[in-house]
Amino acid sequence: MKLPDPGAATGSETSLVRAAAVTFIGAAAIVALYLGSEVLIPAAIAMLFAFILGPAVTWVRRALPLPLAVAVVVLGALAVAGVLAVLVATQLAEVAGSLTGYQANLQKKILDIRALSEGGGPVSRFVAMVASLGHDLAVSAGPAAPPALRVQSGSDLETLAAFVAPLLHPLLTVGIVVILVVFILLGRDHLGDQFVRLFGRSDVHATSEALGDAADRVARVLSLQLLTNFAFALVVGGGLFALGMPNAALWGLLAGLLRFVPYVGAVLGAVLPTLIGFAIAPGWVQPFLVLGLIIGLDLLLSQLVEPLVFGGSTGITPLALVMSALFWGMLWGPVGLLLAMPLTICLLVMGTHVPHLGFLQVLLGDEPALSPYQQIYRRLIAKAVADASTVALAEIEEKGWEKGLDDGMGRMVAQAEADRAQDRLSGAQVEAIVDGTGEVLDFIAADLAASADDDAAAVGEKSASNADKSASNADNSASNAVQPAAAVDRTGREASAFFRCVGGRGQIDDAAASIIAFALRQSGLGAESRRHAGKLSDDGEKGSAAILLICYASPPSDSIRRYTLRKLTQRGAAGPTRHLVIDYQAPAMPAASAATAGRSADTFAGDVAALCRLAAQHAVAVTGRPRS
Repeated sequence: MKLPDPGAATGSETSLVRAAAVTFIGAAAIVALYLGSEVLIPAAIAMLFAFILGPAVTWVRRALPLPLAVAVVVLGALAVAGVLAVLVATQLAEVAGSLTGYQANLQKKILDIRALSEGGGPVSRFVAMVASLGHDLAVSAGPAAPPALRVQSGSDLETLAAFVAPLLHPLLTVGIVVILVVFILLGRDHLGDQFVRLFGRSDVHATSEALGDAADRVARVLSLQLLTNFAFALVVGGGLFALGMPNAALWGLLAGLLRFVPYVGAVLGAVLPTLIGFAIAPGWVQPFLVLGLIIGLDLLLSQLVEPLVFGGSTGITPLALVMSALFWGMLWGPVGLLLAMPLTICLLVMGTHVPHLGFLQVLLGDEPALSPYQQIYRRLIAKAVADASTVALAEIEEKGWEKGLDDGMGRMVAQAEADRAQDRLSGAQVEAIVDGTGEVLDFIAADLAASADDDAAAVGEKSASNADKSASNADNSASNAVQPAAAVDRTGREASAFFRCVGGRGQIDDAAASIIAFALRQSGLGAESRRHAGKLSDDGEKGSAAILLICYASPPSDSIRRYTLRKLTQRGAAGPTRHLVIDYQAPAMPAASAATAGRSADTFAGDVAALCRLAAQHAVAVTGRPRS
């Protein structure tokens, strides 16, 4: 008996091992980030400030040597931070000293709320319910212990040590951050070379491009965020001062700082000023004015100003940014919330330029994860015809109906046939794709017809306003007005042919026949589509030569083509016949002349636009009528 080779692994086993390895490495990285937060947080903050100060160092370096440029920029940043820290500390002291003066207003508002709850109204019942639940959940406590007596003892040195000890850790952290910022700015070129040597020695260009992309994106986003948030703080502080709020500078700085937290920062920054407004104002209007001012300014800045200042987006989806803020906030607390955006941008750039980390680009990036035809395919399987129609119509509006129909519906039906050939689709899914294809095409046709009517009305109004022009110009305008937008000029011999498109092998080919018939109609030719198992009628345009087009969503074998043609002939099909294959791997066919098209092989292959052109040339050769 032959024993299985333990070294041989199937593809599924290899994928499972790879997934397990990635999961283990990811879990280990998360644990390392959490346990090493005491070291990693100062390093991350230092990198953040190095990105912010980097453009300033580059600018100052034009006039001073690098060490002096770094010293000037860092000392200037420390001076600004010191002034802001003194201002915030002074304002906080004023707030703490004035809280007792707001007792009367607070008592009045409590009496107003209590008045609303009197009389057995809904507010009183709700308060009573909450109080009852709180009483039931409260743990019964024993008799209160007598207060302990504290005896003041120890020297002045011990008192000073007790005062300084809580400040020692933040001061040390600030010192470490400053030192790291200085050395990062001094050796940023050398650090870049080291990074390329470690991670991209085999491809220096790609690694350098990734490193430069990350640095440019993060520096640009952080610098613009710093400027916009500082402007936000100034405007909020001025607005609160105009509303009569005390310590307006403090609340403005707080709102600007918290706005670095994605999406919820402005709301957090509005909480404290609103509460202070409730405390100091005798009425109820001012607190809501404070809240509306901060939220309104944030909406104005985020929806109008920032899109103009930032230009393109950061490339990150809003959901990914919120999840990133939650993740880094859970790991590193408030500092993680502030670092969430730059860290996420770095991860996105790594996913863009490092092939093995491409999943990061899919998870975090705002670019479509699937091609348009794949989106249509998924939505048709899910029977979301309206969503599929939206995607298909967007492709046509962006690329024109020929290219858009190919990149959307044509490639979709080719993908569906490939999956059907591998038994990946159930019968219900195939039916949903075929029926959905017809509905999507009807939706597109209605939209194109509405656009043509709008264009015709616009041209008619223009021609009416220019009635003083010559009659020939007026006639030309009228003819342009009634011509369909998608139609093209056809010869009389092309127009005298009528195409009957029939699916070749099965239902997916029926969908291909519907797409080809739709494209032929948009090209100004007469065409209809029929199911491969349906009735073949001879109804067509009177005086037109009926041409049978057997359509396939993938290349058929010769035996399949012969069998299909024989079955259709037995069912009464007659006249000229051609096989049309939607095949995006086929080489581009040169446009044949009318004479050679009729003597070509009975199978045409290519994209939908090419098939329509070849069918039109074949119609010219078959009808053989002179131009009317």
